[in-house]
Amino acid sequence: MKKNKIISIDSTVGGNGDVWMRLVSLYTISSLKTDIQFYIKIPLFLNNLATYTFGDRLIIIKDSEFICEYNFTSLGIKDLLKDLLKGQKFISPYARSVIHDKKKKEIKDSINLILYYFLDTFGCIQVPNKKWIEVYQGYLDIIGIKKIRSVSYESYLKQLEIDYPFLVSKLGSTIPISPELKLPEDLKQNIVVFPTGTSRQFIPIWWAKKNMPDAYYAFFYKDKDADEFIENKLKVIHFFEEPGDIITLSHNAKWTLTTDSFPSHILQYATENCTVTIIEVLKSRIISPIFKGKVVDSIVNCHPCLHLIRSVNCAAGYKECLNWKNIDYSNDILNKLN
Repeated sequence: MKKNKIISIDSTVGGNGDVWMRLVSLYTISSLKTDIQFYIKIPLFLNNLATYTFGDRLIIIKDSEFICEYNFTSLGIKDLLKDLLKGQKFISPYARSVIHDKKKKEIKDSINLILYYFLDTFGCIQVPNKKWIEVYQGYLDIIGIKKIRSVSYESYLKQLEIDYPFLVSKLGSTIPISPELKLPEDLKQNIVVFPTGTSRQFIPIWWAKKNMPDAYYAFFYKDKDADEFIENKLKVIHFFEEPGDIITLSHNAKWTLTTDSFPSHILQYATENCTVTIIEVLKSRIISPIFKGKVVDSIVNCHPCLHLIRSVNCAAGYKECLNWKNIDYSNDILNKLN
């Protein structure tokens, strides 16, 4: 069918996992809205893997100067006023979910919900319906776009299930990887762990030493956290600029363990031999509904967390997630490593 509509989206805002979930979901939606051609701008480091994986349906924008029709945003309404007056249109998937997840609601939260309702009505800041707040974030992120709201969650899930084996097959072949990537000779006999994220999604060193002292811990080559793991006599390997490195390390290991950070998102579409630990976000949002691997859900009362940089205490007042000190959580992880 000839595509007679174009939707262009700037998806450079948000976490890298958010960007990947949007790509998967737009890829799926493109099979259901066959009259629409999606153009999407993403962070540069994802371009090669995204083009390889999704380029048969989506057009990945390489021109940094390209002006998109819609822009994902994490900013509040007052910070967007200037651009709104210029006629820019925004997609704000986080606005309602952040308010929903707050343990204590404020008057300003109710005011903001009303404002978002009116701004969405006029198409200025498009937000997903509140009924989708706890479903898979890939769908939540994009269903705010008015032109595709007619796609039901049931239709989306059905197409996602159809696409899943195709994506796994693609990501299991010759994907783009960094020339610097080196695989340890004994990786096949060992578990590879992706232990860090930008917020609470990190495995404490003390836990790693106690429970998985023989695993390989994989870090981005610029990540200074790797130094502490090395100092504590844990085995460290690095991945580089191409996100395909993460997939390659996983495919060449005995099993993979990852926190609910960026590696978990691409691995959910690349392998079944993977365990994902839930720390920060609701399982229903962060885990793809068609993921065939294993999941360890959070069991602490303060879950879910608001996303905060790791250098400050979480909203509950802790430096590291309380899950790691819970024996049941640890045992659940260790029991799901094969």
